[in-house]
Amino acid sequence: MSDKIRLAVIGAGQRGPSHARAIQRCQETKLVLVCDRDESRAQKAAIDFGVGYVLDHREAIQRDDVDALAIATHTRHHVEVMRDVVQAGKPFLVEKPYAADVGLGKSVCEIAERNGVVAMVGFQLRFTPFAQQIKVLTEQIDLVQANVSLQRGFFNPQYFFAEHYSGILDALSHTIDLALWWTEAPPVEVIAHQQTGLFKPDKKAVEFTNILARCQGGQMICMTGSMAGLKMQNIFQLVGTKGNISALDQSRIRYLTHHGFKEDKIPINLQEGEWYNDGQAGTGMWTHFATCVRDGKTDVSPGASLREGLAGVAVSQAAYASSKERKAISITL
Repeated sequence: MSDKIRLAVIGAGQRGPSHARAIQRCQETKLVLVCDRDESRAQKAAIDFGVGYVLDHREAIQRDDVDALAIATHTRHHVEVMRDVVQAGKPFLVEKPYAADVGLGKSVCEIAERNGVVAMVGFQLRFTPFAQQIKVLTEQIDLVQANVSLQRGFFNPQYFFAEHYSGILDALSHTIDLALWWTEAPPVEVIAHQQTGLFKPDKKAVEFTNILARCQGGQMICMTGSMAGLKMQNIFQLVGTKGNISALDQSRIRYLTHHGFKEDKIPINLQEGEWYNDGQAGTGMWTHFATCVRDGKTDVSPGASLREGLAGVAVSQAAYASSKERKAISITL
């Protein structure tokens, strides 16, 4: 293996070029190849990034000058590519949502775990100072309830299709992952209400969603999102038996801790504080991935493992089913 981890990006459409730029900026990685079934897209990406291109992901996987792969195809093709990468025993980072179906995603996850393949899901928000600080704080409050939201503007055409990961769910998958990561408990039941096709009736994409997930330890996560929340602040509220955490943006966190309540409702040993983002960058996702590859580290924390990525897919898929069937959906991972 060379000094830098040599990467091929599979998929040169929406997300592939973003990953290619990040790989080229990272001091620990080197972009050596791009791949796309569409030759015009592959050629354009190759010219833009000054590397070669191939049209078949299997050719990229077999290259001796490729140490690891970034999978940025459409979600419906992730499993197909991941299976081929896992069979070759090469490390990979896969774009979210991790899989279009929980069952298929689980099969790849189990093979990767058995074979000791280094694999990570591209939830880059975990590496922001904001998300990491909340992670530290949640360990102090005995978390019971999390309320998070993602209010966005209107989405590009490629996000409109009738699947559980469509529309606002594509972006909300990041927020779902953070909530599950902070909670540290797998989801076991989901109930949701969603509105589809209000803006584009023929597409039936998820445009509004309210999701309530119950986790294994009894924790509750409420996730809300829409693509009509222009100029709205997003909410992060985490409440536990020993304190709470709140934020309206990623530059400031307010928190307090205590040891419970007296009979007169006064909190015991109340401590309050605030955290401000001082502009320091968190550990980059690609830097961390490169370290995991170099060290053969299959526990990719604080990055998202395939198992953790699967939990997010399960919540999204169960929410879609719950909305249609009008009942709570159990999750088994």
